[in-house]
Amino acid sequence: MISLSAGSASAQPACPDVHWIGAAGSGERTPADIVADDGMGRVVNTSYQDFAQLVQNSGRTITAEAVNYPAVPVPADGGAMGWLGFMGSVDTGAAALAGQYNAFVAQCPTSQVVLAGYSQGAMVVHRNLAPLEASPNLAAALLIADGDRLPTDPTLNLGSVTTVPGAGKGVTQDWPILAHTPPPITPAMGARTISVCDLGDAVCDYNPDAEDDMNPAAVAVHTSYARTPAAAEAWIAPLFRLMQQHPAPAPAPVPDANSVQPAPGS
Repeated sequence: MISLSAGSASAQPACPDVHWIGAAGSGERTPADIVADDGMGRVVNTSYQDFAQLVQNSGRTITAEAVNYPAVPVPADGGAMGWLGFMGSVDTGAAALAGQYNAFVAQCPTSQVVLAGYSQGAMVVHRNLAPLEASPNLAAALLIADGDRLPTDPTLNLGSVTTVPGAGKGVTQDWPILAHTPPPITPAMGARTISVCDLGDAVCDYNPDAEDDMNPAAVAVHTSYARTPAAAEAWIAPLFRLMQQHPAPAPAPVPDANSVQPAPGS
């Protein structure tokens, strides 16, 4: 677990005020990548560093962990077996995130949790939004270049895809049965979720009519997020505001050890 802290924590002792769970994109979990980006991948780790700075500046504490899953590369040949393996990695990631989330909130029931994912990692996060919607700890979610994206998602939508009405359909939406796409995001969950997508992105703005759906231009768009220190700022400040709008659960009342209990039968 990565830890950054500042100020005085208001969560339970030994627990952070805020906890970030980040899911890396396709091919971003090599041993070298895990060392370089704490297992979260470049885009999510860059976003975390910027977000953590805002949390620290507010006098609160924050920790982070990466979703422990394969994050396999996109299959090179586009064959059915390759895509089945890719979707198996997504399923493994979704289950891993759910387990890590539940383990954390069981230990720290008054901490806020922020989920973040890029590309395949955004799909891992997306597929946990419906199951975790009722959790009071889930303060906000960040989906960057989400392959499960729908143009009608009631999320806070950022990126150049917002300039074209109806654009921004994720790649899995073209074969929803094979990809077992998740249910539509509800307005309540959408109010806690930011979705970032740029026009022409091979994953979140998929073009089924393209002769080569992984053409270099579309891939270049997909890999362009957070390439400069300031690039992630477009979504970090809104994400911080979303978190502030959904405060952590109140601590459970502690029984008064000095209270006098009536004697049995009295």
